[in-house]
Amino acid sequence: MKKYLLILAALVMLPLSAQAAKYEEGTHYEIVKEVGTKQPEVLEFFSYFCPHCYKFVPFMDEIKKRAPEGVKFKQNHVEFLGSDMGPEMARAFAAAELLKVEPELSAAMFAAIHDQRRPMTNRDDIKAVFEEIGVAGAKFDSAANSFPVNGMLKQMQRNTEAFKIRGTPAVVVNGKYLIKSGSVRSIEEYSALLNYLLAQVEK
Repeated sequence: MKKYLLILAALVMLPLSAQAAKYEEGTHYEIVKEVGTKQPEVLEFFSYFCPHCYKFVPFMDEIKKRAPEGVKFKQNHVEFLGSDMGPEMARAFAAAELLKVEPELSAAMFAAIHDQRRPMTNRDDIKAVFEEIGVAGAKFDSAANSFPVNGMLKQMQRNTEAFKIRGTPAVVVNGKYLIKSGSVRSIEEYSALLNYLLAQVEK
């Protein structure tokens, strides 16, 4: 009887062991920090100037639907794209978060840059997009120069440096694992890899 129970336990664990062997550090993901989070979370690094990030939006929306319930999805705008406007665009994202209009602003900004080919050369160009989604110019100015937004900018800069982000879009899972997107070929494979990494939380 004891031998039977041991065999049964081994069979139950087999799929988990096979899944673990399926994903390898260096091939499917990189460890960018030694200690991760105790709660499952996904941090996406992106830029409004990045065309691949624009195309990644519907992909990520589908990934969220396939993720376990309760997973926190967050975004981090990088500053290294867009030359001098990189920091300004990161500030725009932070201001949109503060004003609780981020989904509207992101959709409008991506469309303005990549569909309409509108140049973004100064903060007034950014303000115009906020006004198009119903945010008064004065309200944007106040948010953009606020203490909370400055704090968010510093945190996003720290995240970009801490996780060694060099390109976008980039996805870090549980504050520890950077997905190597070239290792997967479909949304199913990407979702399976992400969900596997989400299960690797710190005890």
